[in-house]
Amino acid sequence: MDTALSVFGKTLIGILAVGVIVSVFLRYVFSIAFVWSEELLIIVFVATTFFGAALGLREDEHINICFFLESFPDKIQKFLRVFIYLVIICVSSFVFYYSIILIQKTGSVPSPASGIVRGVYYAILPISFALTVVYSIFALIGQFIPLAEPDKGYKDDEELFEAQENGES
Repeated sequence: MDTALSVFGKTLIGILAVGVIVSVFLRYVFSIAFVWSEELLIIVFVATTFFGAALGLREDEHINICFFLESFPDKIQKFLRVFIYLVIICVSSFVFYYSIILIQKTGSVPSPASGIVRGVYYAILPISFALTVVYSIFALIGQFIPLAEPDKGYKDDEELFEAQENGES
């Protein structure tokens, strides 16, 4: 699932990059602007953000303040990490629940530019927050039981440095 989500994120970023380049080119070279393309690019950007946040949580790549946490003894650090993951689970569950309600109430309204019903766009919320809950549960369990490292869809700086030293690409 980790690799699939990573590939999905890369695909979304590729679509976003190509879409913005084509949109700007068409607008400034040929004076052609498609309103629906702007809307779709915004949705792709939002999807990239939400799915990337879930994946960042799984790969432990999210922003955190290590200095504060690491200033405590190991037992308190573990307690704080458990507390943090419980808060993330609660908030993500809350957003998941209310995003379902949002889709039920406004999901059948068509978008003015593309005509696609908003429920398709809004589906990003419950799916990405469900993933966030699942990944937070993995992280919470990982505080007590060693779990396998996630399959990252990229190489870390250390991995790139090692590959460069070994003559690999």
